[in-house]
Amino acid sequence: MPRQCGCSGTGCGPSPLELSRREFLRSLGVGAAVLWGGSLGAGRALAQPTGPGGARPLAKWDRYPMTPPRTYTGANLGAVAMPIGGIGTGTLWLDGQGRLRVWQIFNNETENRVPDSFFAVRVEQSGQAPVVRLLQTEAEYGFDACPSLVYEGGYPIARLFFDTATPVSVRMDAFNPLIPTDADNSSIPCAIFRITAKNEGSERARVSLLGSLQNAVGWDGIAPIEGVACTEYGRNRNRLLRNRRGCTVLMDAPAEPPAPGFLRARDPRTRRSQATPLLFVEHLDTVEAMAQDGPGTVHQVEALVGLADRNAAAVVASASEGFFADLPRAQDLIHGWEDLEVFEDFEKPNYEGWTAEGEGFGRAPSKGTESGQQAVTGFVGEGLVNTYRPGDSPKGRLTSKPFTIERRYIGFLIGGGNYPNETCINLVVDGEVVRTQTGRNSEQLLPATWDVGDLRGKQARFEIVDQRSDGWGHINIDHIVLSDAPPDRMLRLLVPLGRLAPLLALEYDSVATTSGAAAQVAEGIGVGRLPSWQPGRVVHLRGLREDEGVQVLARTAEGVPVVIEAPLGQTTLVMSLSEEPMPWEWSRALLLRAAGLPLESDLEPTHTGWGTMALSVIGASAFGTALWTDPSQLATAFETTGRVLGVRASGYSETGSTANAAVGAPMSLEPGEEATVTFALTWHFPNASRWGHEGNYYAELFPHAGAVADYIGSELDSLWEATELYHKTIYQSNIPEEFIDAITSQSVIPRGPTCWRDASGYFGGYEGSYGCCPLNCTHVWNYAQTHARLWPEIGRNIRISDLITYIHDAGETSHRQHTPHGAFVDGHCAIIEATLREHQLSPDDTFLRRVYPNLRKAMEWFIGEFDPEERGVTVGHQWNTYDTAVSGLNTFIGSQYLSALSAAARMADVMGDGFSRKRWLDIVERGKSEQNRRLWNGTYYYQIPSDPPAHDYNNGCHSDQLLGQWWTLMLGGDYLYPSNRVTQACRAIFKHNFKPVFDGLPQIPRRYVDDGDGGLYMCTWPQDDRPDPYTLYSIEVWTGIEYSTAGLMVYQGMLDEARTIVTMARSRYDGRPRKDLNSGGGVCGSGNPFDELECGKFYARALSSYGLMVACQGLILDCPTGLLGFKPKWQPWDHRSFFTLAEGWGLFIQRREGETTQTERIELRHGKARLRELVFEIEAGKAISQCVVTVNGAARGASCSGDGEVRIVLNDAADLVAGDVLEVTLTLA
Repeated sequence: MPRQCGCSGTGCGPSPLELSRREFLRSLGVGAAVLWGGSLGAGRALAQPTGPGGARPLAKWDRYPMTPPRTYTGANLGAVAMPIGGIGTGTLWLDGQGRLRVWQIFNNETENRVPDSFFAVRVEQSGQAPVVRLLQTEAEYGFDACPSLVYEGGYPIARLFFDTATPVSVRMDAFNPLIPTDADNSSIPCAIFRITAKNEGSERARVSLLGSLQNAVGWDGIAPIEGVACTEYGRNRNRLLRNRRGCTVLMDAPAEPPAPGFLRARDPRTRRSQATPLLFVEHLDTVEAMAQDGPGTVHQVEALVGLADRNAAAVVASASEGFFADLPRAQDLIHGWEDLEVFEDFEKPNYEGWTAEGEGFGRAPSKGTESGQQAVTGFVGEGLVNTYRPGDSPKGRLTSKPFTIERRYIGFLIGGGNYPNETCINLVVDGEVVRTQTGRNSEQLLPATWDVGDLRGKQARFEIVDQRSDGWGHINIDHIVLSDAPPDRMLRLLVPLGRLAPLLALEYDSVATTSGAAAQVAEGIGVGRLPSWQPGRVVHLRGLREDEGVQVLARTAEGVPVVIEAPLGQTTLVMSLSEEPMPWEWSRALLLRAAGLPLESDLEPTHTGWGTMALSVIGASAFGTALWTDPSQLATAFETTGRVLGVRASGYSETGSTANAAVGAPMSLEPGEEATVTFALTWHFPNASRWGHEGNYYAELFPHAGAVADYIGSELDSLWEATELYHKTIYQSNIPEEFIDAITSQSVIPRGPTCWRDASGYFGGYEGSYGCCPLNCTHVWNYAQTHARLWPEIGRNIRISDLITYIHDAGETSHRQHTPHGAFVDGHCAIIEATLREHQLSPDDTFLRRVYPNLRKAMEWFIGEFDPEERGVTVGHQWNTYDTAVSGLNTFIGSQYLSALSAAARMADVMGDGFSRKRWLDIVERGKSEQNRRLWNGTYYYQIPSDPPAHDYNNGCHSDQLLGQWWTLMLGGDYLYPSNRVTQACRAIFKHNFKPVFDGLPQIPRRYVDDGDGGLYMCTWPQDDRPDPYTLYSIEVWTGIEYSTAGLMVYQGMLDEARTIVTMARSRYDGRPRKDLNSGGGVCGSGNPFDELECGKFYARALSSYGLMVACQGLILDCPTGLLGFKPKWQPWDHRSFFTLAEGWGLFIQRREGETTQTERIELRHGKARLRELVFEIEAGKAISQCVVTVNGAARGASCSGDGEVRIVLNDAADLVAGDVLEVTLTLA
């Protein structure tokens, strides 16, 4: 079993080894009864969310100033792009130019744009020509742009201030509802744009606002779009609907007749989907013709072959005589023909004709997937170049014999790492690299083509390079060909066609084409009455043998077979022999018959881009059109009239094209007056498939995009007010502004491309975006805090997966959930620690009672594996987040071990498990003594490796050396190490590991810091005694570690050092584009404030940032018992901070007035809370002389005790609801 994912940056791609949860459970011998159920996950009946309700007037909460959100202007706009979307809904990215730059709502992982989708404003004043501006700073579509904008990036609200060069100023508030403790209303598939126009001039102004959207239903996020043209479009339809709130354009494409591809059958009564895979193939033709048709036809052939080992059904609507002529020779064509010469197929038993250097290539071509590697696919034959042998570590170079370039094109199949100059194939002429190509960080080999017409007649060599040793540090190459036409599609087509030939075992004497007469269905077929059909030309398979499952379903009047049924492996294939497409009514009936499904079943496409979209404007005078295609005409009409009027329905578009729509609203503004118009873009694309998980959770809440638009229309005020109240509340915190910026900006991660929820409600999180690396990786999510603090049910969801669904019988957890995996020990401990956090954020102990039996097993498994003598120290090799094992005694793992034991003991106490509680606490006490005695060097905690050693840090000063102490303090626990030593260790980390400027400093193996920026190394060696090998990634910088380390420093009173680290981390993401940083590709590059990099974008480890809030406020929390407390580390004399509970959230305020008064104020601004006990801290040397508790000004009985730490027990529980204020006044002596 591989110990690491092997990813490094832009995505793994799905593996044929991927498992569903049920398959995983079967592999472990576990029954399905432990799957989701109850109130904790997706077993519940899903329904449209309940609106968040009316928020209290925002003015009620205006008594405190807000910390200004971070603002971007000028050069600092270049990399800005805020994703706008809900939890697991997909997103739109609003960039620093005001454009909707990236569209990821189609279940896609690409960074492409849907054109003709924008907002514009028109301003007209008496006696002056109207002025029209796009609400962006780049002119497009026949519209002028705004000269400049200011971008206030206080997530979840992007607030853009546009300079329109008119007396009217325009502000856009773009957001998706974010309401802590309300996951469903934070999971709405929408982007909402509140556009406010204000007349700053001295005369009345007539203003119109316009929103435009292209119907992109059917798009895969990849195919190029030119205007309204795209190969993925066809039969798109727009319909304009009006209601009392405004107007909405609904956008769809009909389910039937479908575009070629997979289909899903649904019971028309229950709407339940059927499990049998169904495939509709439009046409099969000659190899050359299908290659010229484009990638869609290639995908159809690949899909057909891919069904062979599944119990499925497929229908081919037409086939040519040329298809049957080429099919028998497809396997021969792989080896070349007159237009294509195979230079190398790597089928020989050695590298004859090539020169190998280094260890990476071995002595002979690979035979496919190597040990520990994800499945390698897409190669031809049995051999290929694959330098993952063993693993990514070996390097090397493979050079071909020289050859003369005589043909215009060179093609090959390539996979593996995406590292220019390091994992690549090169074409070398005269000693210079003239062409080069890398892999795509995927094990699937895909075709690539070079046009070398300008190099004809020159001598050349191929050079295959592997000079990389970290994740994706390998290259896969196969089937190098020379051709006169672009060979990429031909290469991709020949592989599945070569497999199709032996699978489609039809026996016949000869092939000819004949004119077709009316087709007649054979008796007994059982498909009822079908419409008449007279094929034009029919491929006559003379002498067709009807045996071995082959059956003629329809013949012409002359007896010529026109539709046949035949086995294709395990799939039942229906094939029309007509050269013109069989009517859809025939295809549908015969396909359902072949699948054994009711003929009345509804069919719908399963491709990821099929679904619905809508654009709404809310306003009584709203206008709109369901169709526009010419942007210059749209611009002219809007400029001339201030309105866009047109048809209410577009009709169906032609194949390869779509329709645009536009809506808007006018307003008249007196001097100084302002008004707001709201646009909502909604979507519904249900067909997601990720690592064996199907569907989207939001699609279970809403049936289509129109329903989403209706919900937003009816709940708009409450959704906006609740979101704005959260925004106001968290920015009313007066903790350091860079802390708030880190917390809020990175809270995008659960609502961005890193995370998703399947139809069952399962929450899936990658390490970083685009599948790199899957799935719910425990040793990365170890650090994450924000998701569980803002939405406790998401935290519980992940724990159910960890401790119920994917745990092994012995108690070992799975460090990933896409294939069977063992534990990484830091992640294993984090599951236990996080379970206490999830319990503390639950309204009662239902969740804990469900998971505790397996949590106890998990704790015991760790003890047995890594501390069999129960001394409280770790032994052996301990695999961890650095993708290597550390060995022996160390506090990096050791502190997390003690923290997990302490957390488990506290949960055992709740469960009445006194035996386990005592046993685990005894181990903690022994561990405290042993680790402090053996691992303290007088300045910081170091490591004592075992024999044999691993990838150790030995005497290094590790930034993660007290990670478990950070966890314990956030959970309200005690010190595991003497507080003064924790402080000393933190000072050593800052002294040795923080570097203000990285110019000239190494970053190995990956680079995340620009030369002019600074950051915190993972580990350094003050005595210059770094071991070999050492802990991988030590000489890198990760924001997730910077935030967790800074959080621990806050607890230790090292506020200046913590602020320095966090300020530097956030300065690296200031909106200025950086170049040549790892994982920083894509349209916005590096420097995006909302996209912190590690092994992928929007990296989950950065969710550790919320720990800064918890540390600053000194949170004490146990919602099931009604305990809430604060011991602020930041400005205890004047402190404000946002807090969340199990079912509500608000603002905490502490003030010290003079020497004798301390006040505590808990403002519950949303939800509800039951409080029974309160904990606060007073200055050392002070005592309580009086304690007064009030709720909304009314006194409440309570007892108060303690000095230093003050505990207040209410006589009767305080049941607070939104708007309530609990105050405590402490008189000190």
